[in-house]
Amino acid sequence: MTKNIYILAFCLLFLLSCASWNKLTHKHTEFHIASVNNNVCKKLKGDVVVYAIFVDSKYTGPWTEHDIYSTLDSIENALAWIESTSKEKGVPLSIQLEYHQNQRKTIPIEGKLVRKSLSQTIFGLNGVKNVDKWADKIAYTALKTLGTDTSDVTRTKVKPGNRERLIARLRDLHKTDNVALMYFINNYYTDEISCAIHCSADDQPEYAIVSFKEPAVIAHEFLHLFGAWDLYISPFDKKKKAIRKKAFAMREFPNEIMAFPYRKLDSLNISPFTEYLIGWENQLKEEHKNMILGKKLKVAKY
Repeated sequence: MTKNIYILAFCLLFLLSCASWNKLTHKHTEFHIASVNNNVCKKLKGDVVVYAIFVDSKYTGPWTEHDIYSTLDSIENALAWIESTSKEKGVPLSIQLEYHQNQRKTIPIEGKLVRKSLSQTIFGLNGVKNVDKWADKIAYTALKTLGTDTSDVTRTKVKPGNRERLIARLRDLHKTDNVALMYFINNYYTDEISCAIHCSADDQPEYAIVSFKEPAVIAHEFLHLFGAWDLYISPFDKKKKAIRKKAFAMREFPNEIMAFPYRKLDSLNISPFTEYLIGWENQLKEEHKNMILGKKLKVAKY
């Protein structure tokens, strides 16, 4: 797949739900970036569980046993790279991979998209809502294989959706707050997209949908769930100021995984800017703040 196709595939993340350049909330005299320390995946530290669900959609390629195991290898490589990088930075991190199984066998869950492709579904009418419904139905099926929920019932007027219930069950089983939910569809040989949704929301849990098996793509989407931003120039960047900021990021961080996800994983790294967004650094360097966010903002420390 070409570089341009990859750029188109990832630019959606910037629009849908991951933090935008202007999505900031004011708190006293500091600004809190909406994707930092927010939602289910708050900081990429400590014990983390990645729950992978393989989905067979009517219009995507069927999951063969080879496809599943080769994708699991890629997931493990991506997570091992992130763990190794965290170790170099002195950040305590242990990532455990779990995936939907039925009677100890990995069986894809059927989940038909509203349209023929993920990109058509998201860009279509009620796109994100339709994908949320798709993800909820699949989460309901996955939840049934995890046994009876033994956690205490919390009385609330807000009825949790199936994604919330699945994440709550995984938190209870693994005794950790950090649960990253990732759906995998088999579009390896097509010009499809991957995306992360609700990364900067506070009313719905974030999740990622991955169409490919490249480890760098998987690591890129995983980091989005913990607050990382896209740092490449996409076709959706129309304003000169936004383009200038991203051009700076791409020059400043020439091997940044959030800027160059189409490259081989071993050639990439995690920049100081992304380290701040995922909770590995509690303070953003002044030169990066000034060039990417602007000089007028005083960004919060974490």
